[in-house]
Amino acid sequence: MKALNTSTQVNHVKMAVVDYIRKNQLKRNSRLPSEANIAKLLGVSRNTVREAYILLENEGMIVRRHGIGTFIAQPSRIRDSLDAFSPFEHIIQKEGYTPQFKTFSNIIEDPPVDAASALNLPPDTQIRCLKRLVLADSVPALFVNDYFSPIVEAAEIDWEQFDGGLVRFLGQNLSTRLYQIQTHIRAFELDESVSPYLALPVGTAVLSVRSTIFNLDNEPISYSRIFFNSDIVELTTVRTIQKN
Repeated sequence: MKALNTSTQVNHVKMAVVDYIRKNQLKRNSRLPSEANIAKLLGVSRNTVREAYILLENEGMIVRRHGIGTFIAQPSRIRDSLDAFSPFEHIIQKEGYTPQFKTFSNIIEDPPVDAASALNLPPDTQIRCLKRLVLADSVPALFVNDYFSPIVEAAEIDWEQFDGGLVRFLGQNLSTRLYQIQTHIRAFELDESVSPYLALPVGTAVLSVRSTIFNLDNEPISYSRIFFNSDIVELTTVRTIQKN
């Protein structure tokens, strides 16, 4: 961190600490340098650092424990933006959690009506279905059902190598490039088929996402039903208004 010489030192110190956290990939409960050490590194007063730490604590990024030190706070939500694609594991790691993946089944079966429609399947076509769970520090965060086009099956993929990153995995194993992801969001009340995986009661309101991946030929490659545990996952999006 570079020394600061500015009239807006508190905000600069705050941003310098945020940058320090990101560059060092500090996770929750990681200990930050003392106010005295930060003040020395940045060439500012200890009071300036204390004010910056207060701002960060009010924003929920850090927690100060009297007589012990300052630590990265426990994040209350995993926040994901729909404006750009980020793999689930990156989203979870960014918020200080450790991602884990569990695969429950990976079989060829009859797809549900919405999957067959999204993938433009002829009648009576059986396809591969992957049922999996994404966890954040052992807490169920997302339950996913993935359905794959016959194009994927024709690639003779070694599914034993699947590591939880679907887009990356398909991109590495298909000869055609992936082009875009179309996403639809709706509210969903958990039923008996989903609630055990997210460890939430039947009837709990969650976010349900339907996501279709297309290749460069605009052919649907996969269709996913994704159920987000709304207690720990928060989705955001930004729409820009263009002015003439």
